Amino acid sequence: MSAARDIGPGRAGSPGPAGGGGAALVSEAQRRTLAGLADQLIPAEDDMPAASQAGVAGRGLDELLASRPDLADGLRSLLDAAAGVDPAEAIRLYQGAPDGAAMAILSTVVPGAYYLDPDIRARIGYPGQQAIAIPDPSMDREDEALLRPVIERGPIHRS
Repeated sequence: MSAARDIGPGRAGSPGPAGGGGAALVSEAQRRTLAGLADQLIPAEDDMPAASQAGVAGRGLDELLASRPDLADGLRSLLDAAAGVDPAEAIRLYQGAPDGAAMAILSTVVPGAYYLDPDIRARIGYPGQQAIAIPDPSMDREDEALLRPVIERGPIHRS
């Protein structure tokens, strides 16, 4: 069976069980395949680097799979199936697959790993998630404005 038929509809990319092994089990060959596929999804444009240039198949993948190990088995499966196949052809086949599992995994892993890169976030002006202190999380601004005089007055008790 040819590699192109192996990656056709229903052949690869179904998500594995939770805790699927993570980044340590993604081989160098699979990472090279991922880099080629990722560049089809996020090519270099203007001043933005391609996915592979942003470390999607390296550190970005490791970080992503550390938080989403449930994607590892399906990702490894689709990467094995796409090995040796032209990346553009593999993406076309995955896009046409009736179950869409492989494209769902790729479209989660590739942009997720891309936007984990600090340089990419800096280029788009996104500093990442930041904690913002809220004075009292149980009150919104309007509640706080209404209750401020009561809070400042302090407790009043009747005997």
